[in-house]
Amino acid sequence: MMVSARGESTGWRWPPMLLLAPFQFIFGLIYSWGAIAPAIHAQSGWPRATLDLAFSLTPLALLPAVVLAGHGLRRMSPRAMLAVALGCFTIGGAVGLVFGDSLPFMLGYSIVALGIGAGLSTAACIAVVARLYPQRRGVLGGALLALYGMSSVVSAPLFESLNGHFGWRAALALLLGLYAALGWLAWAGLPVLPAQDVHLAPRIGMRTMLGHRSMRWALGLVLIAAPLGSASFATVGHLTRQLGFGSSFALVAVAAMAIGNGLGRLGFGALADVRGGRFSRKVVLAVNALAAAILLAVLHGLDARAFALYPLLMGLAFGGMAGKLPALAAHVVKDGHAETAFGLLFGAFALASFLGPLASAAFGTREALEGFAVCAIAGWLSALVAP
Repeated sequence: MMVSARGESTGWRWPPMLLLAPFQFIFGLIYSWGAIAPAIHAQSGWPRATLDLAFSLTPLALLPAVVLAGHGLRRMSPRAMLAVALGCFTIGGAVGLVFGDSLPFMLGYSIVALGIGAGLSTAACIAVVARLYPQRRGVLGGALLALYGMSSVVSAPLFESLNGHFGWRAALALLLGLYAALGWLAWAGLPVLPAQDVHLAPRIGMRTMLGHRSMRWALGLVLIAAPLGSASFATVGHLTRQLGFGSSFALVAVAAMAIGNGLGRLGFGALADVRGGRFSRKVVLAVNALAAAILLAVLHGLDARAFALYPLLMGLAFGGMAGKLPALAAHVVKDGHAETAFGLLFGAFALASFLGPLASAAFGTREALEGFAVCAIAGWLSALVAP
């Protein structure tokens, strides 16, 4: 494997992408919380509020981690940052399980392992894609983010199987150990890419980055539009029952959102490669607004059967908002600062993912969804004039 002075691969093109895949399953473990939390509640008796907090702390910790990682990649190679991310996952997971109480679990598992670790890993993986495959950063970055979003397809059944034999704590320990071992093996095979040449692209501060009008617009649109998706992920099962659907449709709705999430990350990442990050943003926000309009209509008296379209559309929109971010970052900020811009944009997406469930818990499912749906429509209208 040869690496040029610019850090681009001159051989061994596809294995690096394959070696990045395990990191998505490792840190995408947060999406299996729907299978893990009930087992913890049943066997340990931890309150549901504590378990909800444990889930919310992960995107909250991911926010500063991914922002700092975007800056850190100017001084640290992506491979070194992935080593730090794996260290967070390994040590944080051990701390979370060894002490047997909810507080160290939230500190170690939710914050360090899956929050900080995921923020560092996401930024580093996208940096590898951008440096090895700069013309395909949208589709390949979207593919990695799709694996991250759909990792529960593997992780949840695996946890359920282990839980049935050993109980939740041993099952989660075995799963974390297996994933950590897989991650370190994948890390050992990754190519060594240098840090950015700081002389070619000097570091810029947060104020300078936010001085870009297009960056302010991009951050604002993510914060306005994305909370509807995260709130929907947290409440769709409960909402379907409120609308009169049976439990079987609730399962279908959850699955449709998960599938749409993965397809949206991949599809809108690919669209961004073909038509650009700005165009893909307009399209994904249009899908988000369409889903919002359907939701508002159903909540205000339209035939509830129209809701059948909502989970898939919402999953596509929410996933698409993440999948287009690598290409959008390159569009809104030039001159070698795309990795820093991606850190800010994905950090905003993580913050929106935290705010959605928080608002639905604080104000009620219907009230929060109605408010976020109005914001989603406003976000699409704003995107029509955004730079």
